[in-house]
Amino acid sequence: MELQGLIVGASSAANNTAVLLRESFPTWIIHHASNFTRAQEILHKESPSYLAFILLCLSEGDVADEIMMPLLVGRQFTRSIVLTGEKNLTGAQNLIDQGRLDLVMFEDISDERLRSDMENQVNRYCQRANLPMFEEDERESFVFALPGSDDEIMDMIVAGVDECLGYQPRIVLPPGVRITREGTIAEEAMLCLSGQVSLERESHAGNVLMHHASTGRIIGLLSLTDQRTSFFTSRTTTEVTGIRLTFEQLNHVITTRPEIELLIVVLLIRSLDRRLRRAEDIQLEKVELTARLESEQRELQETYRALEEARAELMSQARFATLGELASGIAHEVNNPIAAITRTSDHLHEDIGELMSHLGKGSETAQAALNSALTSAPLSTREARRLKKTYGDMTGDPERASRLILAGVDEGTLSRVPRGRTDLLDIIESSASLGTGLRNLKSASTRINSLVDSLRSYARPDGDPLADIDINVNIDDTLRLLSHRLKTIEISRDYGDIGPITCHPAQLSQVWTNLLTNAADAVTDSGTGALTITTSKLDENWVRVTIEDNGSGIPPELLEHIFEPRFTTKSGRVQFGMGLGLTIAKNIVERHSGRISLDSYPTGTVATVDLPREGP
Repeated sequence: MELQGLIVGASSAANNTAVLLRESFPTWIIHHASNFTRAQEILHKESPSYLAFILLCLSEGDVADEIMMPLLVGRQFTRSIVLTGEKNLTGAQNLIDQGRLDLVMFEDISDERLRSDMENQVNRYCQRANLPMFEEDERESFVFALPGSDDEIMDMIVAGVDECLGYQPRIVLPPGVRITREGTIAEEAMLCLSGQVSLERESHAGNVLMHHASTGRIIGLLSLTDQRTSFFTSRTTTEVTGIRLTFEQLNHVITTRPEIELLIVVLLIRSLDRRLRRAEDIQLEKVELTARLESEQRELQETYRALEEARAELMSQARFATLGELASGIAHEVNNPIAAITRTSDHLHEDIGELMSHLGKGSETAQAALNSALTSAPLSTREARRLKKTYGDMTGDPERASRLILAGVDEGTLSRVPRGRTDLLDIIESSASLGTGLRNLKSASTRINSLVDSLRSYARPDGDPLADIDINVNIDDTLRLLSHRLKTIEISRDYGDIGPITCHPAQLSQVWTNLLTNAADAVTDSGTGALTITTSKLDENWVRVTIEDNGSGIPPELLEHIFEPRFTTKSGRVQFGMGLGLTIAKNIVERHSGRISLDSYPTGTVATVDLPREGP
């Protein structure tokens, strides 16, 4: 085994140090590199197994961190030593932070001190590396790191006191006796030979009891250092045996027997160390307790909020229960007049048909127009444009063509009218208008019946009955009933042939109502509002309805909250009021085992509803 060292630097101090170490320690292998690159070459080429130290002799402009840190990589036990000619050393913060700066020396160091310090560093290396050349009995210990327990050190102090002052009486105190009192001038100290003493400190919360472990074996010594008042009240908690000494007696003992001073300092340092560690433990406990209290406080706040939300929910449920009772009553009261309106519309249909039969030659055309308007299906925008051109060519009057399309006159009925017979066109238009009125009357009464059924569904748990309906017709009926809200908005329909689906019709009407009114609110302010309604088949089992507006869109940060209860962006501001439209629509769609989503852009918003054909 060969101990090796590396000196880095080209200064005269580096050269002198290399010569001195080689002469003083001929068994060591000392490498000398003039610069960092050469040092790396030596370490790579020689690959020393037992590199005990790297000594860096700094020149002007050298940075210890930059040179030493790369050389120490992979060398766990190698000692790191810096020799500098500067009185203030900078650029070594990384070495210290990583625990790799073992010794700093000034260039004026004596040869004898240099040899001693280097020998200590090599011994430290052997100790850390567990090398056989390191001898335990050669280890130098810290002057205050005395062996022996507190009792053994106290026995040596007492023996010295008795030799200097003569035998000192041992005072025996029962529990509860105050040895020092807080706020009084300290003139004596007490050497505790046995027993326990506690420290107390007055506070606004009463007397605070310190930990026994922080008391120490010499009571009142710290206060004697400058004859201050006592910081603590020390009180015996068990039977205590001790020696009471004045500060003059302690001065005489320390002056006569200097080794006693070292023993007293060691006891004092141990006591302060225990007190400091105890204080740090208490601080850590305080921090942990504070964190725990903050966590529990947050949990309590969350629990409180949850309770408030539960309370609000219970109040809401109570209001809905009251509304349910009112809804049930309203449904019962509205049902009778609606039944009368429905019967009256049926009678009107029969009476108008009977009346038309007496029109003579025009009766057949009139009845055909009436029935055509009653049974007309919703038209897509494309089909309406085509019919407008065809009807305009057949009648020669574009405005009449538009009225006939709105009245629901089919192409077959109009084709039976000879060109130029404006009298028959008048009859067809009037008859179709009557048919449209009857259809709207039936649609309105049916809608009111649906609303009554919806009111009943809120008031009873079994809800609306399931039915097979045409979604296109369901949407179109909703558009008719919302015509007062949509009269300034251009409506485009692109209905696909999707066939019937199973659903709760009144509830789906509520979905379209909420989506359409929201879309209408989004485009009303623009003055050029437009809505596009599209229906299509996703596949054989699913249908899709999209309602698109050309409004200004919804900000992304609000879009994720759009289905939350009592959240609304109407009138251009976020509010927490009723705001239940989209929430109700989402609940209805999900009860139908469907999906609803909103996608918004600066040019508008698209609501998409996917529904299974087989229903909930």
